[in-house]
Parts: sequence; structure tokens; C-alpha cells
Amino acid sequence: MDYQDFPNTILSALSTGVMVLNNKLKVISSNPACEQILGISTSKMRNRFFPDLFSYSGIDFNKCLPVVTEKDVFSSTNTVLVTPHRKIFVDITITCLGQNEIASSTKSWPDTSSSMLLMEFKKVTRERVMEHERQQESQQDAARELVRSLAHEIKNPLGGLRGAAQLIQKDCGQDSNLFDYCKIIIEQADRLKNLVDRLLGPQRAIPAKYDNIHSIIEKVRKLLELEITNDISIERDYDPSLPEIKMDSEKMEQAFLNIIGNAVAILKENKVNPGLITIQTRADYCISIRGKLCHTAIKITITDNGPGIPPEIADTIFYPMVSRRAGGTGLGLPIAQNIIAQHHGKIECQSFSGQTQFIIYLPLFADGNDN
Repeated sequence: MDYQDFPNTILSALSTGVMVLNNKLKVISSNPACEQILGISTSKMRNRFFPDLFSYSGIDFNKCLPVVTEKDVFSSTNTVLVTPHRKIFVDITITCLGQNEIASSTKSWPDTSSSMLLMEFKKVTRERVMEHERQQESQQDAARELVRSLAHEIKNPLGGLRGAAQLIQKDCGQDSNLFDYCKIIIEQADRLKNLVDRLLGPQRAIPAKYDNIHSIIEKVRKLLELEITNDISIERDYDPSLPEIKMDSEKMEQAFLNIIGNAVAILKENKVNPGLITIQTRADYCISIRGKLCHTAIKITITDNGPGIPPEIADTIFYPMVSRRAGGTGLGLPIAQNIIAQHHGKIECQSFSGQTQFIIYLPLFADGNDN
């Protein structure tokens, strides 16, 4: 063996994916394990800007580069990388080679050919992905239960407040200023009750009724197209072979109205021209939903070309009272998620500048058992 080639032989034998980037984040080289994990050959990656390899990357290089230069290493677990064809969960470690100075800014890298980044990729197993999803679901369930408890505590005294105001109205004449004050109390109590009811969300069981998911989406699309302007369009990419599934059609319509309507509002608010919303339906297989393996599911992807979700709320977008819109109530997405969960499905969100995707998975069997 030529000992000069010994390092390359070791890299080729590793099961850990290894990639080397230059100081401009362009790919210099990668080993076979990296090609297998990412599903991209080295020849196609070489000299390309690393973030451009993916339609979405869970790494924010503007934040991680200063950490790398200061501490020599940056690590991220359960990182999502999305290629045009698939989604990958990996653990990533980034090490700075040949340069220890701190970058002058979060968007720049020391201008020297000697500085390089060594990236290590380890593919996350399905079991770890499912465990991560279970943890997320547990956190979201805890947040919902907290909100419901608070909502019940608010709702009970509201009834007494409204009743007392009605009794005072009966005892005073309509010409009295007190009558008008009581009217305001009743109106505001009703407004708060409606808000609480929305926080509590739908609680009734799903009726045993089969319906076509496309007919539900089409109702929502036609409704929204009545209020959108010419600079916003909704494109459809449906799979007509998808079968009907058991659902509460009314509630499912509300869920899609919340999600697609939110995308329309974002495009309007940010004056995106042309604004584009794409709705795609496909069948998907072996999906982890709430910690269980679903063999076959309907996958609905709703994509908009808006500014993306701010990073500071990306992890809490499905929590009540969290909104990416200036005038949003923060209830649309939690209610939609609750409806989808009642149908034994799940919602995922992937967002970066210029694109936001909401991906909905619905099992073909509404009882969640598709064996």
C-alpha cells in the first residue's frame, strides 16, 4: 500500500460521513459514507456552496460559524436536511481546521486559504427520530393542557360576570348610562368566551364518514380565491389515485382553511409579488406519527414563497398565542394541529427565507391502525 494514500483509505472505510469545506463554504471533498448519507455524489457536490445542496438545512451557518472559529467545534443533533427528493435526519459536528481566530462577523469567514471546515455526518436511526417526535408531541400536549386548564378557569367566572350584568340591566332603564355599561360588559364577556372556546378547540369525536381529501381542499381554495388579488395564485398538484379516508369533513376544512389562509395573509402582509401557494398531495409510506409507525399515509404539502418563519418562534409555531403575523391571534395553527391529531395525523413545518412548507400526514385508516 502507498502510505501517501493511507489517509484517503481510512476516510473511505469510515461509516461516518466526512466532508471538507473551504473558507467560502464550498465543498472540497467528501467520503463515500457522506455520499450515501446525503444521496449526492462528490462530483456533484464539489465546488458548490454547501447550503445550496439542500432546499432546507437545519443549520444556521450565520450562527454556527462564530462558534466554530471561537471554540473549534460546533455540534447539532437531529438536524434536518431536505433534498429535492427526501428528508434526512443527521447528527452534525463541524470542526475548524487551520484557523482559530474569531470571525469578524456572523456572515463572514477569515479570508485565508488555510482555514477549512471538517463536517462529520452520522445518520439518525428511525428509533431516535421517533423518540424525538414523541418528545415534541409531549411538549405540545403539555402546552395544550396548560392552556385548556387556564381557559376553563377563565370561562367559569365569565358566565357569572355576564349573568350579573344582565340582572343589572333588568333593574335599570334603557336610558340609563348603567344600561350601556352593562351592555359593554356583556359584549366583552361574549368576546372572551369565544376566544376561550377557540383555545379549547374541537372536542367531539370524529364521525364515521369517508370523504375525498381533494374535495375538502378545493372548497378551501375556492373560498380563499374570492379574497386574494391577482398577484397571488394557488397551484395544485394532486394525486387522483388517493383513496377516501374517514374524517370529520367540517373540521378538516377548518384545519386547511387555517393553514392555507395563514399563507395567503402572510403573502399579502409582506406584499410578495408574485405570491405563490402550491398544494401537493401524494401517498407516503413508513411514516412515524406520534411515535407509531404508519405504513401508508396521505401526504399534503402546502408551500408558500413568503419570507419564512422567524427563527425565534420556529420551535413554538404550534403553541397557542404564537403568531408570525403582526395581526395574528396565534390560534389558527394550534387548532389545525389539534384537528389533525384527532384524525391520528401530524403536521410538520419546514421554513427558511423565501419558502415555508406545512406537511400534513393522514393515515389511510382513521383509527390509526393500518395493518
